[in-house]
Amino acid sequence: MTRLIVAVLSVVLLALLALAGVWLLGQLLTGLGALIVGVASVLGGLLKFLLAASVVCGVVYFVASGWRRPHA
Repeated sequence: MTRLIVAVLSVVLLALLALAGVWLLGQLLTGLGALIVGVASVLGGLLKFLLAASVVCGVVYFVASGWRRPHA
């Protein structure tokens, strides 16, 4: 009878450990997903800034080239 109780408790403990492992893996994947979304958001903002800065710099270059000294 003792062996049966130990066997049942071992199976229950193994099931609990497996569930804890699955839960931990889910937590890690959730954190990784949040990190990836955050990095994508930051990179998207950087891309928008670089596009806007390149357009503004191009306009400034174009306008400034109109006031250059003519070649002698």
